[in-house]
Amino acid sequence: MDRLFNFSKRNLKESLRDPIIYVFCLAFPVVMLVLFQIIGKYTQGSTPMFELKSLLPAIITFSYAFVMLTLSLLVSKDRQTFFLKRLYSSPMKCYDFVLGYALVGILIGIIQTVVCIIFGFILAVIDKIAFISFGNLLLLVVSQLPMLFINVFAGILIGSIFNDKSAPGVSSIFISVAGVLGGCWMPLESMGGFERFCRCLPFYPSVYIGRVVTGAKNFFGVTYTFNEIAYLGLLPICIWLLLSIVLSFVVFKNNMVSDK
Repeated sequence: MDRLFNFSKRNLKESLRDPIIYVFCLAFPVVMLVLFQIIGKYTQGSTPMFELKSLLPAIITFSYAFVMLTLSLLVSKDRQTFFLKRLYSSPMKCYDFVLGYALVGILIGIIQTVVCIIFGFILAVIDKIAFISFGNLLLLVVSQLPMLFINVFAGILIGSIFNDKSAPGVSSIFISVAGVLGGCWMPLESMGGFERFCRCLPFYPSVYIGRVVTGAKNFFGVTYTFNEIAYLGLLPICIWLLLSIVLSFVVFKNNMVSDK
Protein backbone atom coordinates (compact mmCIF):
# COMPACT_ATOMS: atom_id res chain seq x y z
CA MET A 1 0.00 0.00 0.00
CA ASP A 2 2.87 2.36 0.79
CA ARG A 3 4.37 1.68 -2.64
CA LEU A 4 1.05 2.52 -4.27
CA PHE A 5 0.63 5.86 -2.49
CA ASN A 6 4.27 6.85 -2.96
CA PHE A 7 3.97 6.17 -6.67
CA SER A 8 0.71 8.15 -6.78
CA LYS A 9 2.39 11.12 -5.08
CA ARG A 10 5.15 11.06 -7.65
CA ASN A 11 2.61 10.93 -10.49
CA LEU A 12 0.65 13.81 -9.02
CA LYS A 13 3.79 15.93 -8.81
CA GLU A 14 4.62 15.12 -12.43
CA SER A 15 1.09 16.02 -13.53
CA LEU A 16 1.19 19.33 -11.68
CA ARG A 17 4.37 20.26 -13.55
CA ASP A 18 2.58 19.86 -16.88
CA PRO A 19 0.68 23.01 -18.02
CA ILE A 20 -1.87 20.79 -19.79
CA ILE A 21 -3.57 20.08 -16.47
CA TYR A 22 -4.19 23.80 -15.89
CA VAL A 23 -5.07 24.79 -19.47
CA PHE A 24 -7.22 21.86 -20.58
CA CYS A 25 -8.35 20.12 -17.39
CA LEU A 26 -9.29 23.25 -15.42
CA ALA A 27 -9.40 26.45 -17.49
CA PHE A 28 -10.89 25.09 -20.73
CA PRO A 29 -14.04 23.50 -19.18
CA VAL A 30 -14.73 26.74 -17.28
CA VAL A 31 -14.31 28.84 -20.43
CA MET A 32 -16.66 26.53 -22.34
CA LEU A 33 -19.21 26.66 -19.53
CA VAL A 34 -19.21 30.45 -19.54
CA LEU A 35 -19.19 30.73 -23.33
CA PHE A 36 -22.08 28.34 -23.96
CA GLN A 37 -24.05 29.84 -21.09
CA ILE A 38 -23.71 33.25 -22.77
CA ILE A 39 -24.80 31.76 -26.11
CA GLY A 40 -27.78 30.12 -24.44
CA LYS A 41 -28.78 33.40 -22.81
CA TYR A 42 -28.81 35.37 -26.06
CA THR A 43 -30.60 32.70 -28.09
CA GLN A 44 -33.65 33.25 -25.85
CA GLY A 45 -34.39 29.60 -25.11
CA SER A 46 -33.94 28.26 -28.65
CA THR A 47 -30.90 26.23 -27.54
CA PRO A 48 -32.00 24.31 -24.41
CA MET A 49 -28.79 22.23 -24.41
CA PHE A 50 -26.95 25.47 -23.51
CA GLU A 51 -29.08 26.13 -20.46
CA LEU A 52 -27.14 25.66 -17.22
CA LYS A 53 -28.94 22.54 -16.00
CA SER A 54 -28.33 20.85 -19.35
CA LEU A 55 -24.89 22.30 -19.96
CA LEU A 56 -23.30 21.39 -16.62
CA PRO A 57 -23.50 17.56 -17.00
CA ALA A 58 -22.26 17.89 -20.60
CA ILE A 59 -19.23 19.98 -19.61
CA ILE A 60 -18.39 17.60 -16.77
CA THR A 61 -18.54 14.53 -19.02
CA PHE A 62 -16.58 16.27 -21.77
CA SER A 63 -13.89 17.54 -19.38
CA TYR A 64 -13.08 13.99 -18.30
CA ALA A 65 -11.64 13.37 -21.77
CA PHE A 66 -8.81 15.75 -20.85
CA VAL A 67 -8.02 13.55 -17.84
CA MET A 68 -7.52 10.76 -20.36
CA LEU A 69 -5.15 13.02 -22.33
CA THR A 70 -3.17 13.89 -19.19
CA LEU A 71 -2.74 10.25 -18.15
CA SER A 72 -1.91 9.03 -21.65
CA LEU A 73 0.90 11.60 -21.83
CA LEU A 74 2.17 10.76 -18.35
CA VAL A 75 2.25 7.00 -18.93
CA SER A 76 3.73 7.24 -22.44
CA LYS A 77 6.47 9.62 -21.26
CA ASP A 78 7.35 7.33 -18.36
CA ARG A 79 7.69 4.48 -20.84
CA GLN A 80 9.80 6.48 -23.30
CA THR A 81 12.18 7.77 -20.61
CA PHE A 82 12.69 4.23 -19.25
CA PHE A 83 11.42 5.38 -15.86
CA LEU A 84 8.99 2.46 -15.71
CA LYS A 85 11.59 -0.06 -16.88
CA ARG A 86 13.78 0.86 -13.92
CA LEU A 87 10.85 0.42 -11.55
CA TYR A 88 9.98 -3.00 -12.97
CA SER A 89 12.91 -4.41 -11.02
CA SER A 90 11.35 -3.16 -7.78
CA PRO A 91 8.81 -5.15 -5.69
CA MET A 92 5.96 -3.15 -7.26
CA LYS A 93 3.25 -5.17 -8.98
CA CYS A 94 1.14 -4.38 -12.03
CA TYR A 95 -1.77 -3.17 -9.92
CA ASP A 96 0.56 -0.78 -8.05
CA PHE A 97 1.47 0.92 -11.31
CA VAL A 98 -2.02 1.04 -12.84
CA LEU A 99 -3.77 2.15 -9.65
CA GLY A 100 -0.95 4.60 -8.96
CA TYR A 101 -1.79 6.37 -12.20
CA ALA A 102 -5.55 5.89 -11.78
CA LEU A 103 -5.72 7.55 -8.35
CA VAL A 104 -4.16 10.71 -9.79
CA GLY A 105 -6.62 10.76 -12.69
CA ILE A 106 -9.59 10.27 -10.37
CA LEU A 107 -8.39 13.11 -8.14
CA ILE A 108 -8.01 15.44 -11.14
CA GLY A 109 -11.47 14.48 -12.40
CA ILE A 110 -13.12 15.16 -9.06
CA ILE A 111 -11.41 18.54 -8.84
CA GLN A 112 -12.66 19.30 -12.37
CA THR A 113 -16.19 18.41 -11.33
CA VAL A 114 -16.08 20.62 -8.24
CA VAL A 115 -14.64 23.54 -10.23
CA CYS A 116 -17.38 23.22 -12.87
CA ILE A 117 -20.09 23.11 -10.19
CA ILE A 118 -18.67 26.17 -8.41
CA PHE A 119 -18.55 28.20 -11.61
CA GLY A 120 -22.01 26.93 -12.53
CA PHE A 121 -23.29 28.27 -9.21
CA ILE A 122 -21.56 31.62 -9.84
CA LEU A 123 -23.20 31.87 -13.27
CA ALA A 124 -26.59 31.05 -11.75
CA VAL A 125 -26.17 33.83 -9.19
CA ILE A 126 -25.09 36.32 -11.86
CA ASP A 127 -28.01 35.44 -14.14
CA LYS A 128 -30.39 35.19 -11.18
CA ILE A 129 -31.63 31.74 -12.13
CA ALA A 130 -32.40 28.74 -9.93
CA PHE A 131 -29.48 26.38 -9.45
CA ILE A 132 -29.42 22.66 -8.76
CA SER A 133 -30.08 21.55 -5.19
CA PHE A 134 -27.17 20.35 -3.06
CA GLY A 135 -28.55 16.81 -2.93
CA ASN A 136 -28.86 16.64 -6.70
CA LEU A 137 -25.34 18.02 -7.08
CA LEU A 138 -24.00 15.16 -4.98
CA LEU A 139 -26.05 12.74 -7.06
CA LEU A 140 -24.67 14.34 -10.22
CA VAL A 141 -21.09 13.77 -9.04
CA VAL A 142 -21.84 10.12 -8.25
CA SER A 143 -23.64 9.57 -11.57
CA GLN A 144 -20.62 10.81 -13.53
CA LEU A 145 -18.00 8.73 -11.69
CA PRO A 146 -18.29 5.73 -14.08
CA MET A 147 -17.51 8.04 -17.01
CA LEU A 148 -14.55 9.41 -15.11
CA PHE A 149 -13.23 5.91 -14.46
CA ILE A 150 -13.63 5.02 -18.15
CA ASN A 151 -11.51 8.00 -19.18
CA VAL A 152 -8.92 7.34 -16.47
CA PHE A 153 -8.28 3.74 -17.47
CA ALA A 154 -8.57 4.56 -21.18
CA GLY A 155 -5.80 7.14 -20.68
CA ILE A 156 -3.59 4.52 -19.01
CA LEU A 157 -4.38 2.09 -21.85
CA ILE A 158 -3.51 4.61 -24.58
CA GLY A 159 -0.29 5.56 -22.80
CA SER A 160 0.62 1.87 -22.50
CA ILE A 161 0.14 1.27 -26.23
CA PHE A 162 1.42 4.46 -27.88
CA ASN A 163 4.50 6.61 -27.42
CA ASP A 164 4.48 10.20 -26.22
CA LYS A 165 4.25 11.47 -29.82
CA SER A 166 1.22 9.39 -30.81
CA ALA A 167 -0.71 9.32 -27.51
CA PRO A 168 -1.93 12.96 -27.72
CA GLY A 169 -3.26 12.42 -31.25
CA VAL A 170 -5.14 9.28 -30.28
CA SER A 171 -6.52 10.99 -27.18
CA SER A 172 -7.70 13.97 -29.26
CA ILE A 173 -9.85 11.60 -31.30
CA PHE A 174 -11.63 10.46 -28.17
CA ILE A 175 -12.00 14.07 -27.04
CA SER A 176 -13.77 14.93 -30.30
CA VAL A 177 -15.93 11.81 -30.06
CA ALA A 178 -16.94 12.69 -26.49
CA GLY A 179 -18.12 16.13 -27.58
CA VAL A 180 -19.94 15.11 -30.75
CA LEU A 181 -21.36 11.67 -29.90
CA GLY A 182 -22.06 12.62 -26.29
CA GLY A 183 -24.76 15.08 -27.25
CA CYS A 184 -22.94 17.80 -25.35
CA TRP A 185 -23.58 20.50 -27.95
CA MET A 186 -26.12 18.86 -30.28
CA PRO A 187 -29.73 17.76 -29.71
CA LEU A 188 -29.22 14.05 -30.40
CA GLU A 189 -32.80 13.29 -29.39
CA SER A 190 -33.92 14.88 -32.67
CA MET A 191 -31.55 12.79 -34.85
CA GLY A 192 -33.30 9.42 -34.94
CA GLY A 193 -30.98 6.58 -35.91
CA PHE A 194 -27.87 8.57 -35.08
CA GLU A 195 -29.07 8.95 -31.50
CA ARG A 196 -29.64 5.19 -31.24
CA PHE A 197 -26.07 4.63 -32.36
CA CYS A 198 -24.79 7.06 -29.72
CA ARG A 199 -26.61 5.10 -27.03
CA CYS A 200 -24.13 2.25 -27.61
CA LEU A 201 -21.24 4.46 -26.48
CA PRO A 202 -20.79 5.63 -22.89
CA PHE A 203 -20.72 9.39 -23.58
CA TYR A 204 -24.36 10.07 -24.47
CA PRO A 205 -25.87 7.86 -21.72
CA SER A 206 -23.64 9.55 -19.14
CA VAL A 207 -24.70 13.03 -20.26
CA TYR A 208 -28.33 11.91 -20.42
CA ILE A 209 -28.30 10.52 -16.87
CA GLY A 210 -26.61 13.71 -15.66
CA ARG A 211 -29.37 15.77 -17.23
CA VAL A 212 -31.99 13.58 -15.58
CA VAL A 213 -30.39 14.38 -12.22
CA THR A 214 -30.27 18.14 -12.86
CA GLY A 215 -33.84 18.28 -14.21
CA ALA A 216 -32.81 19.71 -17.58
CA LYS A 217 -35.07 19.98 -20.62
CA ASN A 218 -34.38 18.44 -24.03
CA PHE A 219 -34.67 19.90 -27.54
CA PHE A 220 -38.46 19.46 -27.48
CA GLY A 221 -38.86 21.24 -24.15
CA VAL A 222 -39.55 18.01 -22.25
CA THR A 223 -37.81 17.39 -18.92
CA TYR A 224 -35.35 14.52 -18.94
CA THR A 225 -36.62 11.54 -16.95
CA PHE A 226 -35.13 8.19 -15.97
CA ASN A 227 -36.71 6.40 -18.89
CA GLU A 228 -35.65 3.60 -21.23
CA ILE A 229 -32.73 5.62 -22.62
CA ALA A 230 -31.39 6.22 -19.12
CA TYR A 231 -31.61 2.74 -17.65
CA LEU A 232 -30.57 0.97 -20.86
CA GLY A 233 -27.69 3.45 -21.05
CA LEU A 234 -26.28 1.91 -17.88
CA LEU A 235 -25.41 -1.21 -19.87
CA PRO A 236 -22.93 0.35 -22.35
CA ILE A 237 -21.45 2.43 -19.52
CA CYS A 238 -20.77 -0.75 -17.51
CA ILE A 239 -19.42 -2.60 -20.56
CA TRP A 240 -17.03 0.19 -21.56
CA LEU A 241 -15.96 0.61 -17.94
CA LEU A 242 -15.14 -3.08 -17.62
CA LEU A 243 -13.30 -3.10 -20.95
CA SER A 244 -11.19 -0.06 -20.10
CA ILE A 245 -10.18 -1.48 -16.71
CA VAL A 246 -9.39 -5.00 -17.94
CA LEU A 247 -7.51 -3.87 -21.06
CA SER A 248 -5.43 -1.32 -19.14
CA PHE A 249 -4.26 -4.02 -16.71
CA VAL A 250 -3.67 -6.62 -19.43
CA VAL A 251 -1.69 -4.30 -21.73
CA PHE A 252 0.33 -2.82 -18.87
CA LYS A 253 1.15 -6.32 -17.60
CA ASN A 254 2.26 -7.37 -21.08
CA ASN A 255 4.52 -4.32 -21.26
CA MET A 256 6.08 -5.24 -17.94
CA VAL A 257 6.80 -8.78 -19.12
CA SER A 258 8.20 -7.73 -22.49
CA ASP A 259 10.35 -4.93 -21.03
CA LYS A 260 11.81 -7.24 -18.43
